[in-house]
Amino acid sequence: MVAHRASSAGPPARPLVAAAETGDRERFATLVAPTFAAVRVRPLADGTFHSALRSAVAGEVRVSVLNGSPCVVTRSAELIHDGDPAFLTVSLQRSGRAAVAQDGRHCMLGPGDLVNYVTSRPYEVTFWEPYEAVVVTVPLAALGSHADTLAGRTAIAVGTDRGPRDVVGTLLDALAAKIDDCTPGDANSSKEYLADAIVSLVIAELVDIAPQGAGDDLVDRVLAHCLSHLSDPGLTVESVARALGVSVRYLHKVLAPTGITLSAWIRRQRLERIGRDLADESLRGRTAAAIAARWGLPDTGHLSRALKAEFGMTASEIRRSGRWERGGPRPLPERPHLVAAEPLRHPATG
Repeated sequence: MVAHRASSAGPPARPLVAAAETGDRERFATLVAPTFAAVRVRPLADGTFHSALRSAVAGEVRVSVLNGSPCVVTRSAELIHDGDPAFLTVSLQRSGRAAVAQDGRHCMLGPGDLVNYVTSRPYEVTFWEPYEAVVVTVPLAALGSHADTLAGRTAIAVGTDRGPRDVVGTLLDALAAKIDDCTPGDANSSKEYLADAIVSLVIAELVDIAPQGAGDDLVDRVLAHCLSHLSDPGLTVESVARALGVSVRYLHKVLAPTGITLSAWIRRQRLERIGRDLADESLRGRTAAAIAARWGLPDTGHLSRALKAEFGMTASEIRRSGRWERGGPRPLPERPHLVAAEPLRHPATG
């Protein structure tokens, strides 16, 4: 279903605001083309696929808010043609974890992280979890002499929680909140001024991102490899080291500054996805054992105990709850036959 907000009087205007919602990945790929360019979409999660898009146009700048189920958005070389308009895409991750790969680099994103990529070269965006992102698309030509610099800073995650770049994060959050308030009747000059302001801020705050070599993102590549192979029961620290061509000792050394113990991190990622699927109404016909096996845990002898230790609820309690937040289930409503439990723990990833 697609809806466009129209003016109540006067000649038809170019739609300023578009809103769409779909459960079909091909339809979603079509809907996001103005934001991501021509792409392919592959769902990652079992169960119902869902996505939604809201976007507004100001001059040559498009601001979009996307949310939906875990999926991979790929712009491969065969989808890029001579004459395609070239855009810089600036994305702010608002919820869920994601990864962006372009130009031999691979970065991981958490809520509050910002990343750039361009539509004129192949890229891949992986949303590992249910997500929301604010995406600003700017023609490279509008960036003037800074176009080449920004286009060379792709797939580098930048935090917006401190320093000057928090202005960018604040602006994108504000734009996302105001999309539905835009109308085609808004003065064209106002939209042009807004577009100029967005472009100027992108240049001012992002042009000084330090260049990064393909070898500087090993931690992100390690985590992305693990997330891509959670369904493999053979995923271990040793298998990750082999896949990335490094020793186990060096792998631990690289991860040490992050505080991540890889085996424990893999275990928690699996348990989070098992819990999410247990709470998914569309997967009620699937047993807890089948869900656990889907995420690389074929031995379910201690599954409920592990979920209880990690999130404060057993598999059956999560399934009865039918609700899940990132990092753990929502509390069950009080029931006469249940003993009141202490508040749920939400351990930090690590």
